[in-house]
Amino acid sequence: MTVNRRKPLSVEENVRQRASRNSGEMFTRCADFDWATTPMGPATGWPEAIRSTVRLMLASPIAMSLWCGADYTLLYNDAYRHIIGDKHPAALGRSGAKVWEEMWPEVESQFDGVRAGGPSVSVHEARFMMERLGGGGGEECWFTYSLTALTDDTGAYLAVVVVIADVTEHLRARAAFVSESARAESILESMADAHFTMDADFRMVTMNSAMERWLGASAADFLGRSHWEVFPNLIGTVAEANYRRVAADGVEAHWTQHYRDDVRDCVLDIDAYPAAGGGVTVFERDVTERTRAEAALCESETRFRAVHDSSPHGFALHRPIRDGARADGAIVDFEVTYINAAGARIVGLIPDKMLGHTMLELWPNTENEGVLAAYVRVMETGESHDMELLFEHPELNGSFALTIVRVDGELAITFTDATNRLRAERETTRLLAELTVERARLAYVFRHAPTFLAVLRGPEHVFELVNDSFRRLIGDRPVVGKPTRDAMPELRDQGFIEILDRVLENGLPFIGREVSVMLSRTADAPLEERFIDFVYLPLVEADGSRSGVIAHGTNVTEQVLARREIERLYVAEKEARAAVEVAYGAADAANRAKADFLATMSHELRTPLNAIGGYAELIEMGIRGPITSDQQNDLRRILVSQRHLSGLINDVLDYAKLETGTAQYDLTNVAICEELTIAESIVTPQARAKRLTLDQTDCSPLTVRADTEKLRQILINLLSNAVKFTNDGGRIAVTCATEDGFVVLRFSDNGIGIPADKLEAIFDPFVQVKPGLTRTQEGSGLGLAISRDLARGMGGDLRAESTPGMGSLFILSLPSA
Repeated sequence: MTVNRRKPLSVEENVRQRASRNSGEMFTRCADFDWATTPMGPATGWPEAIRSTVRLMLASPIAMSLWCGADYTLLYNDAYRHIIGDKHPAALGRSGAKVWEEMWPEVESQFDGVRAGGPSVSVHEARFMMERLGGGGGEECWFTYSLTALTDDTGAYLAVVVVIADVTEHLRARAAFVSESARAESILESMADAHFTMDADFRMVTMNSAMERWLGASAADFLGRSHWEVFPNLIGTVAEANYRRVAADGVEAHWTQHYRDDVRDCVLDIDAYPAAGGGVTVFERDVTERTRAEAALCESETRFRAVHDSSPHGFALHRPIRDGARADGAIVDFEVTYINAAGARIVGLIPDKMLGHTMLELWPNTENEGVLAAYVRVMETGESHDMELLFEHPELNGSFALTIVRVDGELAITFTDATNRLRAERETTRLLAELTVERARLAYVFRHAPTFLAVLRGPEHVFELVNDSFRRLIGDRPVVGKPTRDAMPELRDQGFIEILDRVLENGLPFIGREVSVMLSRTADAPLEERFIDFVYLPLVEADGSRSGVIAHGTNVTEQVLARREIERLYVAEKEARAAVEVAYGAADAANRAKADFLATMSHELRTPLNAIGGYAELIEMGIRGPITSDQQNDLRRILVSQRHLSGLINDVLDYAKLETGTAQYDLTNVAICEELTIAESIVTPQARAKRLTLDQTDCSPLTVRADTEKLRQILINLLSNAVKFTNDGGRIAVTCATEDGFVVLRFSDNGIGIPADKLEAIFDPFVQVKPGLTRTQEGSGLGLAISRDLARGMGGDLRAESTPGMGSLFILSLPSA
């Protein structure tokens, strides 16, 4: 048996192979770079720590760079190309201090401190002016990065490993969001309308100053309470129905509500809009005075007209027109019976063009816009209705706010030009929608961030917010609203609470890398060791005070444990490799000794056997004198046994040659038909003795590429086995065909067959399917093993199929000539 030993790869070959597998640009560049021109020297001489770190760096999706030696020779990966910009690829192999010359004065002390044996450096959201876009222009950028010293086994410095993330766009987006949120909140506070929001359970969530003034109390007295608790008199009214419809269907609603309690008796115009999460946003206007004024106007026709003629608001009366042809007398239109001067001025038409005309005559699109339906509904129900309308008319364009009231069988319409107000309200609605989306987006990012986040308030570090990653880290315990000492008691003696106290006190962030922490998955579970990278950041309010701490980090337990396991497996692999090499040497020596023994013994046995055969033939021929018939029979038995033993020895010699790889093949074009005829002539006497029928198809046109003697040996072996294991009176068939560039010979019989679990074993050396048969059917157990090896040595194969009790099929394939 031959074992190929793999030659160790050089650093350049190793990197080049990895480059072909990963197809990254920096793999190829690092592999092809002439490192002999740098202070690092040829890569073959690099310390193992450098080579391992380079491999990890090039395979990492995170931006990393390696600053090697005293002059900080720079290597970096594909992700770092975004950081370095147009300085790539010229920066590879140069001094990092020269590449980043514009920022080197700011970071030189950090690099030198790490190089001198100081602690690792981690910086969060640092600002730099960098020249990485070409043309000499500076760019303001922010980065979060860490510097770690890489040392050899003795602790000597080799390089500085830099892991960096560009957070410029993130910080800019955060600043823009804060500015936009502040602007929207300012607009809401400056509105005269009372405003509040409710969540999906109708709890009061926010409230502006106008709403506080209307309630006569602080928002703190109401936030978090149910709307029905604050306004119990609204339960069962149209207000409750509208609020629930807005929350359930996501539609807006507008109505006028008469509200009365122990303190207030007023009429409100209410606008309700759907909010994120199934909540409701509400705007209210106290229109008590307006409603009372409208009621007073109806006291007398004279006073009514006098007042409205002098009113700055538009006012009109509409008489319903009913369809007399219908039994129900349905309203189909409205005739304008009165419009005041302000109304005519607002709509831009003179009264003479309106009085006596119907709504559909004046504005044919009114029915489609729902105005006619609203008029009919007020006329039939008597409930007043407020609506906003956008008119499109050859002489009229604008937005109007309408209040529709039924008065003595007519409709009294009060309206104003609401174009500017609607624009302002639409802008307010748009800003509220954007604010809601941004808040939802920020909440989503916080909750689903892959790193863990927690907000802790006050000196007791009470959990205010935690995201999903933090819950997974601590076992999904209920911690919100609890002090850290109570929520996570296992932290009390591990130093983390003391660090929180220090960050809250002095306002300086704390950074930890691969810090061990013992945590419980549940309150009563045993402690488990975890490793985390984390940052404690002070939470600073607008007035500069520190109200809490933000905990941000990553659970790196799997990475740390994986690295330790890799280190352990590396040591075990080296030990196992040494053991395998020793075992290989012993196995190789034993294999060669076995082959030499078989060859030597076979030669030694064949010499006396030849002598036995020769002397037996001389005696049989009468050279030594006359012999009796019994003696002649005995001599024949001796010759048969001698030939059998010679055949066995020849099989052993052939197998020894195949096993040691010394068999020689003289490949020529061989006619299958001729070789089958020769093989059949040799086994014909045994077949006749057992009354076997031997059938063969015409194979005369087929020629194979093979060694003639070895092909003949295979054919004789297959036919002899078929004769040997086929019962008297049985049948043997040989067929041939060409398939995909091969000549395929099939030898089938109806003999005893082979069990399915022995089909592969029959090709192993010295194996008999049924050892008891060898007492009557002579054989060494090497014939099929030799035949398969010979077939494969000539580029073909030999395989078997069989059904016990029904016969066997041996399939020989050889390359077609």
